[in-house]
Amino acid sequence: MARIIVVRFEPYPPDEPTGWVVGFNVICSNSRTFYVDTSISYNEATTDEEAVNKAYERLKESIDRRVAELEKKSPLIGKEITITEEKAEEGDNA
Repeated sequence: MARIIVVRFEPYPPDEPTGWVVGFNVICSNSRTFYVDTSISYNEATTDEEAVNKAYERLKESIDRRVAELEKKSPLIGKEITITEEKAEEGDNA
């Protein structure tokens, strides 16, 4: 199951706000991450919490699809490995 964290919440656009921009970091079970955001107008939500909930509702389907796609990938992809001298020499003999 993915973890979803609110990482952006601010009036939008900055010069003459008409709503909020709400951004989420999504952390998949295999440690892959991605960011998504959307804007919610002041007419759609009257409180901060309502704006966050509306943003999540709007993005939920795309978040779920992306999580499913990323969680199919091996957690080894993108992992940094350390090769010791002994292992490197063994590889040279292969």
